[in-house]
Amino acid sequence: MKNDKLKIELGTPEHGWLPVKIAFNDFRLEFEASDVPANPIDQLISSLRSVIKGMKADVWWHLEPEGYYFELEKLSDEYTLSISFAKSESSKRELVLKVNGSYESLILPVYRAIKKFADHKHDTHDWPPTDNTALERLVELVKGRKTSQNHT
Repeated sequence: MKNDKLKIELGTPEHGWLPVKIAFNDFRLEFEASDVPANPIDQLISSLRSVIKGMKADVWWHLEPEGYYFELEKLSDEYTLSISFAKSESSKRELVLKVNGSYESLILPVYRAIKKFADHKHDTHDWPPTDNTALERLVELVKGRKTSQNHT
């Protein structure tokens, strides 16, 4: 396994569309996700909380009608991110990328991207507000994990 880290950038939303950039080694993916029918940032926050706790989770990045799906899973000490594409919510998903990595190489980059995105205020006409309660729970979970690792 390489020590490369996932790179994810959540851009500035405009009129309900969020630019997303993903990079891992030679892989690059850019798309603009819609905030309809669900806010993918809130889904991402919920999914990160779930996967840190050991549960499989996924995020639907809706492109109207296509979509990308991020599936996150924890397998012992390693995490897996699978990115799939589908032409519609009901069509078969096609795997685009599957990577395994550590908490530091897969989970923390996504967490930091969420925090950076949430720290910038967006006009509600461009993007719905982030669920701050869910974000605070994610921050507590990440900080708690960091604290428990420092004591071991």
